[in-house]
Amino acid sequence: MANINFDIKYIGYILLFPFIAFWIWSVLYTTRDISHRTDSVLYQLFAILLVFLWTPLVWFPLYFIIRPVRLQDDIAWRKSLENLSIECLECWTLNHKDNNFCVNCWEDLKIDCKECKNKYYSWYDYCPYCGAPNLEIE
Repeated sequence: MANINFDIKYIGYILLFPFIAFWIWSVLYTTRDISHRTDSVLYQLFAILLVFLWTPLVWFPLYFIIRPVRLQDDIAWRKSLENLSIECLECWTLNHKDNNFCVNCWEDLKIDCKECKNKYYSWYDYCPYCGAPNLEIE
């Protein structure tokens, strides 16, 4: 009889070990993932505590629903891309900010100022360098 209790006890440990390992892994994964998605310490603690205090079988799948969609690196990359590109007013193609013409429709993106000869974006009303009016705007 003692032998049966011994076997049942170890079978319980063997079945419990994967669950505890998954619990620890889910807390570590949540900690790493949420720290890459937001700077809000309260939001990070909220997500980590939900996975830690409640079983990962319940809250870990729900974490994937409540977490921010974009990574912070992705947000920073998009902002830097916006700073380096301009949009053509004719075909809405993104162009590098140094381009004078659209790569898709060859529309003028920049024009020469009649006064100071500097190039500026064609949709500006006035030259940003000397203040001369843009005579090409209709």
